[in-house]
Amino acid sequence: MKNIQKKSLYLILFGIFLNIYTSYCQTSQEISVYNWFDKNIGVESLDFENGSAHLNFDKTVDNQNRYYISEDFKKGSIRYNNQDYFDLLLNYDIYNDELILKPYGELNTTKINIITNNVSSFKIGNENFVNLTALKPNYRKGYYEKIPAGNNVTLFIKYYKEKKKINKAEIDLIEFVPKYDFLILKDNLFYPLNDKKEIITLFPNSKKKINDFYTTYRSLKKDAPALFMKNLLKYINN
Repeated sequence: MKNIQKKSLYLILFGIFLNIYTSYCQTSQEISVYNWFDKNIGVESLDFENGSAHLNFDKTVDNQNRYYISEDFKKGSIRYNNQDYFDLLLNYDIYNDELILKPYGELNTTKINIITNNVSSFKIGNENFVNLTALKPNYRKGYYEKIPAGNNVTLFIKYYKEKKKINKAEIDLIEFVPKYDFLILKDNLFYPLNDKKEIITLFPNSKKKINDFYTTYRSLKKDAPALFMKNLLKYINN
């Protein structure tokens, strides 16, 4: 009973705090209020706590992994059912296209797959991701990194990995192969952006700049395709 009364009090206080902030942007004070509320109401009561457990039994080649960068969790934020949550420990499984939460801190081993359909966006470190669900059938749906490129052009990068099974010293192992899809939002329409020809078609006035960039940064395109595309789009739109 005391817990119910305590939570009711927090809800009242939270409503009072929110009424203070009338601006449309999220200030650092507003984020602090959300963090205070989430901490005191208890993480087990938050809306996204009903996802399935995240399990990973992969035995991989050369310590590869299924994640966006590594198995390490980073501080981030999510927008879930139109509610913002901040200062969370998150990771992104790009093989299964699932956002993962560590709800009880770094030392606890509990990991939860957050329900994808309820997530509209999230941020891990400095990277912003959005859930693109209303794409054409030939486009891969799900989480994309969103990068403003200038001139009302936005680049979207789909990170994913393909799994290959190999046998090494009579042991079955998994090799994860990184893959990327690139989309661009231009004039309120999505276009694929996976080769130089498609880029030149969309930016015909920048053909020379595009060709020069491809020649100069050939090694970057091979070693870091996503960074190559980010830099290229910013280069031709600024």
